[in-house]
Amino acid sequence: MSAIKATWKNGQIVFDGPVNWREGSRLVVREEAPAAMEFMTEEEQGDDPESIQRWIEELRAIPALPITPEQEAALFAWRQKVKEFNVEAVRRQMEEGIR
Repeated sequence: MSAIKATWKNGQIVFDGPVNWREGSRLVVREEAPAAMEFMTEEEQGDDPESIQRWIEELRAIPALPITPEQEAALFAWRQKVKEFNVEAVRRQMEEGIR
C-alpha cells in the first residue's frame, strides 16, 4: 500500500503529485489534523527597532484578501451604517445627559 498527500478543493480530492495505482484500486481517505500554530514566547517578542521593523515587513508580506467590487461596496455601506448609528447614539446620550 502506498500513500500520497492530497487536498480537498471544490468538492474534489486534488493529489499533490502523480499516482501510479491500478484502475479500480480501493482507497482509504483520512483527514489530517491541521498543523499546530506556534506562537512566540515573551522572550522572543523583542521591542527593539530591528524586531519592530521585521514585524512590519512580515505584516506587509501577507497578501490582501480577494474582494469583489460588490463586496467592497457592501463593506463600505455597512461601515457607514455603523458610523451613523454610533453618531446618533452619542447625540441622544448628549441630549439626555448622564443619569
